[in-house]
Amino acid sequence: MEDPALPERLKFYGPTDLANGWLAEQAVALIQDYASGRKIRSLDDVLELHNALAYEEHSIFPNSLGHEERDALARSARELRGTVASFFADFEASKLESLVRDFEYQYAEDLILLLERHGVANKVGDQALLDALMNARIPLAVMLSNRQFVKRHDRRLRDALLADAQHGELLVSMRLIKGSAPSYFLPASFSGQDSQRLLSAYIDSPFPHPNHVQAIAEAKDNDDFGLTPKIRLQAKKRYEALAKDLFADDKNTLMTTRYGFRIDPEQLEPVLDRVEHDENGTTHFRSFGEQYLLSSMEPQRMLRNFASVVGYLDRHGLLTMPSFKAQIGVLHSLFISGREAYPKGPAFEYLDALTLQGTLFYSEFLRQNGVEVEDAVAWFFREHLVDEFGATNFYYAPSSPNSSFLERCRHVAAEMESVARQFTLYCDEGELDPELLRMTSTPRPWAEIPSLVDRKYLRPGSNRDCDQALHLLFSDQSTLNYVSKEFRARSFVELVTENEVPYDAIHPYQKHAVDWLVSEGLVAVDSGVIEFAQPVQILVLSDINSLEAAAYGHYGPDESAAALALAEKGWLAFSSTLLTSAEASYFNYFLNKSEFSDGPDLRNKYAHGTNAGPGDEGAHRQSYVQLLRLLVSLVLKISDDFQVSLENHD
Repeated sequence: MEDPALPERLKFYGPTDLANGWLAEQAVALIQDYASGRKIRSLDDVLELHNALAYEEHSIFPNSLGHEERDALARSARELRGTVASFFADFEASKLESLVRDFEYQYAEDLILLLERHGVANKVGDQALLDALMNARIPLAVMLSNRQFVKRHDRRLRDALLADAQHGELLVSMRLIKGSAPSYFLPASFSGQDSQRLLSAYIDSPFPHPNHVQAIAEAKDNDDFGLTPKIRLQAKKRYEALAKDLFADDKNTLMTTRYGFRIDPEQLEPVLDRVEHDENGTTHFRSFGEQYLLSSMEPQRMLRNFASVVGYLDRHGLLTMPSFKAQIGVLHSLFISGREAYPKGPAFEYLDALTLQGTLFYSEFLRQNGVEVEDAVAWFFREHLVDEFGATNFYYAPSSPNSSFLERCRHVAAEMESVARQFTLYCDEGELDPELLRMTSTPRPWAEIPSLVDRKYLRPGSNRDCDQALHLLFSDQSTLNYVSKEFRARSFVELVTENEVPYDAIHPYQKHAVDWLVSEGLVAVDSGVIEFAQPVQILVLSDINSLEAAAYGHYGPDESAAALALAEKGWLAFSSTLLTSAEASYFNYFLNKSEFSDGPDLRNKYAHGTNAGPGDEGAHRQSYVQLLRLLVSLVLKISDDFQVSLENHD
């Protein structure tokens, strides 16, 4: 390895790396130094030169470098690439071990690339080269990063993979971990059975990473990658054992979050929340006012109670319960999760628990008072749509009050698909023809169910400027959030809203971003103080950032004008669907495996008989409450769609 007293060597991390701006000068100096006669004395020297030449190859130069200097640099680079090639042409088998034994590991991928590019294996022998690299402890992951190297050493790399159960982590990282995109290439001879064998060995190894094991358990079946129901079950049981062992020691016990619910006969308010903290964690208490609930027993008000009291909808008719990217903090995103898993953060877990328990308590309260939620749903389609909107022929057949939760689950899952088909046909045809409905058997994906409203939602467009603005304005990782101890906040919007921040107070490295926001018409500097030039546009962008969509149909004149301006500049795009993208993903998570691998899969389980056993009443009861929540959510979204459509035509 290099002497730690020597300066850190140059490394090229790709053409988009943020460090390129200040490392380019070092790269130019290194190229000029070697062009002036400096000698290559070690493997590290040639690998560092290779990295310096990458800056010239991608035209990454200091701004001070003129055209003539760049031309001269290009000529020097051409000659030095020949020097690099000559170094590898002189590789000898007798010197191979000593050359690769002592070099900077940051250059490991570069070494594999250059060994393959210059055909060193042809000179020293395939097996000798691989043995030397193994003896130098170059990670197998590095060797698998080069497609040509893998092709050359196919069988040998396959055997190396299978030789150590810990290499199962490479497979998991390659295919199953969200946010991980390592460029590995598996040997062609590495079969699905090999993958299954390695994954099984990794699961049962002494110290597998619990989150990697969880990712295997939550993945979709894929025989070519060794993912079978048997392997996933093995991973599920191992993960449960690892979690049990982890928290068997009190020192490893996490602070818990608990939820308490009650129907309060004395409470006048519809809903009240309070939070209590103790040494064991946090308890969220929610109480419903019994007097209010008893005063709103008619079907329409019952459904509205799910929206407002239980908390399904926000003020613009969007579901509150899906997982939104903006709610998942940076710290939580660092935790490994399956690549195909639904992204769940603390905010999702919190609302999921509150609304699920709220649905259970409210539906039980109604049942004890002789009312079934499904009867209110049937009323909505049978009477309300006809009376309020003239929409005929819709129907919902409620479950029998005496049916088991298993039977109710099967019934509700099927009826939800029927409702979705009915609404889709009504949107397409302008009416619901029962005969035509019976000829349509395949439901559309949840994301493709249409809307009666032409411009129902706004969503982020494919625009980098919009992405940049959202990051600068709302992200907790924005470079604009901290100016000083006096001026700091969780987001730039919060900082400017709650403080009078002088433009002169911001740091030089922050001014470029602020000036860009000024040039885009979002920020202004008035009397030396930073403020928002278009506050309403900021509100619209806040909706986009928080909920990944804006309910354009609910906007007033000012919000509509601001949203339209953002759409006209290409930042936002209109959509006409019943559900937003986040809402459709929420339905997919609970009902099927079309988008995520770790959901309850309620629709498929009850349609195909892979649900819990008939005697597991508790499991079926929980599934029924989850399905009931989705059913009522669907009704509320359809109701909102009809209402917005009516208002747009008035």
